[in-house]
Amino acid sequence: MHPMTSADVLKLLESEGLPEGLKASVIQLFEAIQQGHTAQQLSNEDTDLWIQTLAKSDLSTLFAINHSALQIRRHFAQESRVAEALKKLSSHPALNISIDPMQLMPHADASQQKAITGAASQRLAIVTGGPGTGKTTTAAAIVAAKRTLFQRLPRISLVAPTGKAAARLTESFQAATAKMPLIELEPLVATTIHRQLKELNSADIVLVDEASMVSLDLFDQLLKSLAEDAHLILMGDPNQLASVEAGSILKVITESSTLSGHWFQLTQRHRIQGQEALAQLQDLCLLGDSDRFIQGLKDLGIFWESKQRVDHLEQTLLAGYRKYFDDIQRTVVPASPDFQCLTAISEGTGGRRMINHLAQAETQRLGLNGFGERLLVTENQPGIGVFNGDIGVVIDAFDSGNPRVQFDNIDQPLRKNQLGSVESAWAISIHRSQGSEYESVLICLPEPASMSSRFKPSRELLYTALTRAKKSVQLFATEAMIDQAISRKTQRVTCLDHFLNVS
Repeated sequence: MHPMTSADVLKLLESEGLPEGLKASVIQLFEAIQQGHTAQQLSNEDTDLWIQTLAKSDLSTLFAINHSALQIRRHFAQESRVAEALKKLSSHPALNISIDPMQLMPHADASQQKAITGAASQRLAIVTGGPGTGKTTTAAAIVAAKRTLFQRLPRISLVAPTGKAAARLTESFQAATAKMPLIELEPLVATTIHRQLKELNSADIVLVDEASMVSLDLFDQLLKSLAEDAHLILMGDPNQLASVEAGSILKVITESSTLSGHWFQLTQRHRIQGQEALAQLQDLCLLGDSDRFIQGLKDLGIFWESKQRVDHLEQTLLAGYRKYFDDIQRTVVPASPDFQCLTAISEGTGGRRMINHLAQAETQRLGLNGFGERLLVTENQPGIGVFNGDIGVVIDAFDSGNPRVQFDNIDQPLRKNQLGSVESAWAISIHRSQGSEYESVLICLPEPASMSSRFKPSRELLYTALTRAKKSVQLFATEAMIDQAISRKTQRVTCLDHFLNVS
């Protein structure tokens, strides 16, 4: 976000005596940025007014016009740099790869074989696919194939936007390479992008997982950190939610004709045994037909509480966490429960605060005194190794004074008072769940508590929630909210596509 606020800019317009007609578009642009856009479309009249004003005022240091869209200068510069870096990577001629993809991945389907041979030969590769299409296994084969291009052992970096996503990437990548019959890859540990930014300039091959979550700002930093001759592999699902911050990098890249020769889409699901109902539900969501989705819920026997009954919500929530609670009562703290509640809003019936309260009330009833409490970190603390989105579990009773909190990615537990901003994680937002997977998920997509709420559910929001589950889902949502979500496809306004198309 630009350090100046819209109020600052409006004061500047007034003090400099600049046209009154600019105010509305300034307010609209700053509101759009808050919603993840990097540009605001203008009318022909407003475009002309801005062009004239920028040509003869210092506002050109703050704003830019791009194809009848208004941008803050920082986003204009970032999208320009990102496009140039991607075009430079894509301009390198394809390399000769002699290895047979079936030697690396014996059961690869046709789309996976094409991705392995095609992506391995390119300095820039984009590999996308939905759940169960084998993205990580394919990516491991791509990395193994790329190794044959180097006369020495290449330096490989695996990164993801969040700690959870990095942990999943580490586990999946190591499992894939262990089964590789031809080439042995040394065990690789993925970290967050932030943690490796300063070291990426020494990497020969960089694999970025969950690329849909990467913001414009972070992607710009990542590209600037790459070595001149590095190979970049982007992996993800463009149908999921875009980054929380401004930008829609993966979506724009996969829709760009300029980079079409570098995009490889995995199309066949492999991980569906016993999960056919879940796979069908995900597909019905992407079709954008809410009637068929709702009929699918009924036909597939998916639990669906459509009346917003709190007693049903509480029963489902506590049943989901029952095994976890039972383990805690036996003083056994699992690293993570098989169940997670995901919510679309924070307040009101079915909101995050209410659900966390219901779970905490149950732990109090059981006399757990905070033992086993799940805590979500909401700010980065690189000094102690925890980052926004990490989830830890309390392994002492609260009356111990300063209980310890154990995180999956840290060997030694931390003290609770070392952590900055935290909140209960019995329920987390759908946005924060990206990069995570759970056996079973309860999705809450409730009606907003207030008529003035700006919350608007989207297809990407519901699809992201559905794809967090490995085996089963349950829904707490009115028919109206499901219809709104599936009918509303998010399209972020950016100018990255324009920059990519400039020769």
